Amino acid sequence: MNLTVLAQRAREGGLPFLLVGGHAVIAHGHPRNTFDLDLIVSRPAAEGWRALALALGYSLHSEGPTFIQLNPPDPVTMPLDLMIVSEDTYRQLEAAAVDAPVATASVRMVCLRHLLALKAHAIRHGHVGRVGKDVEDVIGLVGANHLDVAEPEWRELFLKYGPPELHERLQRLQRPNAP
Repeated sequence: MNLTVLAQRAREGGLPFLLVGGHAVIAHGHPRNTFDLDLIVSRPAAEGWRALALALGYSLHSEGPTFIQLNPPDPVTMPLDLMIVSEDTYRQLEAAAVDAPVATASVRMVCLRHLLALKAHAIRHGHVGRVGKDVEDVIGLVGANHLDVAEPEWRELFLKYGPPELHERLQRLQRPNAP
């Protein structure tokens, strides 16, 4: 099973989603490996998504109030992670979403700004083993998209959602000889 099949079944079931995680990082210009499929879904759609995934052969790995992790139905399918957000948050993310450059599937993904905010938030609140990958993603995305982290828009984003040391590190990388 692949994203095309999953997206088609979700459309048939009226289950909206946005692509996030490693696939969105890659689509926004930072090439890297990814071993799962991450989607953002609204809280009202979460139970429908859970039911769809189970009907497609996924099995429940872990479930909490903001996350559902599912094991794949077979060795060639990626695990599926569902990030659950409020309806209001989902609407905001969806309003700014962009088309994902997936040739076989018509899907939308979070915009670069929201992806960076999500990554910064994950760094601030994330699991120790995961933080390094998220920091690498942020550094890669900033570089690939030629963002100047000293500009107010990006400075405010990183300071609002991430730990202060993330913005400091990004500034040092962009201006290694600055005082």
